[in-house]
Amino acid sequence: MFVKSTLVALLVVSLSWMQSFSQESTPTQVTPAVFIEPNSTDATVALSGFQTSNSKPANGPVSTPNATPLIKLETLPNSAGQVWRQYDLRTYTNQISTTQNPQQAIVDWILRETGTEMWFNEPLGILSATRDQLYVYHTPEIQSVVEKVVDGFLKSGGHLQVVGVRLLTVGNPNWRATAYSMMQPIDVRSAGIEGWMISKENAAILLNQLRRRNDYVEQGGGDLTAHSGQRMVINRTRPIDFIKAIRWSPGRFPAFETIPARIDEGFSLDISAIATIDGTIEALLRCDVDQVERLQQVNVDVPDAAGGVQTVRVGVPQLLSWRLNERFRWPSDQVLLLSCGVVANPSEQTGGLGLQNLFNQSRGRADALVMIEYKGPARATVNPRQAAQSQLVPVQSPR
Repeated sequence: MFVKSTLVALLVVSLSWMQSFSQESTPTQVTPAVFIEPNSTDATVALSGFQTSNSKPANGPVSTPNATPLIKLETLPNSAGQVWRQYDLRTYTNQISTTQNPQQAIVDWILRETGTEMWFNEPLGILSATRDQLYVYHTPEIQSVVEKVVDGFLKSGGHLQVVGVRLLTVGNPNWRATAYSMMQPIDVRSAGIEGWMISKENAAILLNQLRRRNDYVEQGGGDLTAHSGQRMVINRTRPIDFIKAIRWSPGRFPAFETIPARIDEGFSLDISAIATIDGTIEALLRCDVDQVERLQQVNVDVPDAAGGVQTVRVGVPQLLSWRLNERFRWPSDQVLLLSCGVVANPSEQTGGLGLQNLFNQSRGRADALVMIEYKGPARATVNPRQAAQSQLVPVQSPR
């Protein structure tokens, strides 16, 4: 009898404990869910309420515990007065068949004009493009900037443009002594970079003067043709191969392996230009120069097959590099002239192979100049304005 009473008591306690555990483990609410309705452009934000596990939401299935937190948006937020606009790009993109995604040039220019960060922070912004349409959701101020960029591309019609580009080096910067009277300085944000506008007539005179110097080298360039706003690229590099390190391999023979490396020495010039209807040129210019001024050699002793020692030479490159990445705007009847100062010389005749320096200056140093001239639409006659309208100081041709 005593045993039976004890078993009954234990059963009652167990049932009570199981009931309590069941009540404690029953979820009372789940995380909110958020959905963004397509084609919504207003600013009202609707959050779905917390739902219990024993009730169903008004619309949709029962939420489960540990679900990913979502927020239901009936419309897009516009706390900063954002508006939705779509731009038809076909006037521009339908003219370009040589590039798979010509609309990317428009997106890139918008990001350069507005900055990238603002599209990923508050207030909410959307920027997306197809070949036919550009979709933008942002404040009216940003929309006006976007509209100006798109308008420039559409008015260009995507036609082919010709831009003359020259990359020059002069061993001594004293060429400025006779050139300042021909040049009008402009503001440049990049440290160490100088810029001038010069009339096309005076640019020809200056170029003729520079060519008389024995420290003058024309590194590359010529007339580049591309659709308005699309990239034009000049590359002139050569590979320099060397052993950069040794990796030890215990238990193998040989007990090491060499790790090769390559540096592409030379320069890359990347230009994207748009001619506007008001007679100005807007261009993004990027120039990268890398030069191996010297390849330091380190001798490392390693075991050979005969049980002796052999020497492996490891190279440590001594690099000279400079970068230019800036946007410029100038009249189409002018030539843009940029100086990057006395920097690494991109000439193929100096650098890692230890060839003789042509300039009798510090090894691998020269005043790097970039000259950019807009020559108008391809297969069209360009009639630039007279030099007198440029308000630059005219000079006479040297006798």
